[in-house]
Amino acid sequence: MKVNRRFFNSLLASSSLSFAFSSKSFSDNYTGPVNWAGVSFLIPFNQIETLMPITKSAFEEKSDVDNASYFNSYLNKSLKNNPIPDINLKLEGFAENAKLALTYGFSAEFDFGTFKDDEVNKTAYLMYSFGHSLLYNVYDRLIISSVPVRAISTNLISFEEEKKYPNMKTELMKRAFYNSSNPKSTMLEQFRIMLKKQSFKKKVWEGKKPRVVMVNIPKDSDNLFKNFNITKTQFLEFLGQASTFAFGYKLESPILPFMMNAALTSTTISRFDFATKLYNKIDLKLPNPDFEIKIFHQGWEFAEESYQKNAKSLLKVNLGMAIEIEIFDTFEDRVIYKQYFFAEKTYIENKNKIMRSDAANVCELTEALLERAFTSIKNKDYRSKIINGETIQSQYTSALFQLDTDNPEEVDKQSEFVLNQLPKIDTF
Repeated sequence: MKVNRRFFNSLLASSSLSFAFSSKSFSDNYTGPVNWAGVSFLIPFNQIETLMPITKSAFEEKSDVDNASYFNSYLNKSLKNNPIPDINLKLEGFAENAKLALTYGFSAEFDFGTFKDDEVNKTAYLMYSFGHSLLYNVYDRLIISSVPVRAISTNLISFEEEKKYPNMKTELMKRAFYNSSNPKSTMLEQFRIMLKKQSFKKKVWEGKKPRVVMVNIPKDSDNLFKNFNITKTQFLEFLGQASTFAFGYKLESPILPFMMNAALTSTTISRFDFATKLYNKIDLKLPNPDFEIKIFHQGWEFAEESYQKNAKSLLKVNLGMAIEIEIFDTFEDRVIYKQYFFAEKTYIENKNKIMRSDAANVCELTEALLERAFTSIKNKDYRSKIINGETIQSQYTSALFQLDTDNPEEVDKQSEFVLNQLPKIDTF
């Protein structure tokens, strides 16, 4: 009889054969120290200036409380003053007997430009910063847990305040890292929240390992990026990062970092050494994913019409898009989830487009749709809501989100299967 993977899996689950594979040293709970490797970049150091110039500039600014970088300093201070429960995290030096190490790594930034409004004497800024909390085995350098962390820096800054800083974007990125006036929304606090969704008890990745392995947009979509604030490649990078973030946050599940080249089996950590003023390189291996997540963006379309408000000539803009999400089980060798989602947003803009960024609007709506898509997998009540069409209304903006299906029962079946396969917070 021919033994295939599915049969072999069933055999292991139902017979004493499973006891032949002893992995006690790996499965036992880990109670030792975890070395803190600090803040890093998840790309080679010679690419940081090109791919993350604002993050790099803000990261390398010295703290106002010690000689470390601004983000490192406040993150260390937070972890020291308010330790993460049940984790023996070594903030200073390295414990020689540590089997695990932890780092926060920046993975991507997106700058949607600035838009000046002379009527209110202010400039609008919108920037995204994506990263990962990575736990890895210090001996084989294998990632054993990874959760995404995101910061959104959206600001309306007065012309007067802009004069106070040589680089306003660097200053705003620093505030996104940490600021005392709004600490709960900063990357520091997001990092602390997501740490609670990681397990520090094992030396191997427990449970299914999801990863976004493909992001796609139609081949005939080049015209969409004319007079767009970002390139097609940058948009696809955003799509991969936003999908990873939405999956990790909404399903409360660890997920491997996204990389445009899904064939890569390792990632690079670039750590800055303030003593030498140089970046040190550490290569980490990526485990093979059990769930391959594929995102097929169908593109978008803008429609405009004149709109009059208080004798002011404005534009009423309608933006529509669709995304298909597929999840492939690599062990079962089959698609376990495949659904199609639609979003439409209507909003008001200045007719001269002085405050408008097509890229920002497309990316924000894309992210909102992805978050609702993954929420629908976890929450059955919300799943019913988005199948019927979720409408959001404000004074000048409205939005519609919908899961397009003729078979709600199949959506339930697929969603519940995915959810049941994912590790729970208290087990990973």
